[in-house]
Formats: sequence, C-alpha cells, structure tokens
Amino acid sequence: MNITNTKIEPSKNKSKCSICNDERGVITGVYCRDNPNSNDYSEDMFEGTDYLDCWVFIRGNETKIEYEARMLKDRGLIIADN
Repeated sequence: MNITNTKIEPSKNKSKCSICNDERGVITGVYCRDNPNSNDYSEDMFEGTDYLDCWVFIRGNETKIEYEARMLKDRGLIIADN
C-alpha cells in the first residue's frame, strides 16, 4: 500500500470569522491563531480554544483609542460607534 503525505487545504468557501474578519492584526502584523494563514494554526477540531484565540487576537491588536472607546461604551457613556 502506497500512502503519501498530503496537506489538507482549507475550504475555499469558509466564511470570514465574525470576530477577527480573517485579517492581520494592526499592531502585531500576524493572523489570529484560528486562521489557516497563521503560523500557529491547528486543524485539530477538538482543541476548543478557537473562540478565545480570536478574542485574545482582537484585544492584542486593539489600539489605545479603540480600548478607550470600548471602555466608555461598556460603561454606557457612549451609545453608538463612530
């Protein structure tokens, strides 16, 4: 039996992540760990940290202005995003 090592390519029809939008981080310049373009990407479906990985990515790439706006919004001091 001849077995070859083949790499499984991510689906072309995969929708964008609603958290990180499959974009590079503005500050870090890297992709979220759940993005197939990331050096830390794992196809292990039992890993279970994909959602958290995205939020760690978002917070790690949040600018000071974005952070301050989020804090004001969380405190109810602003109502709409500009």
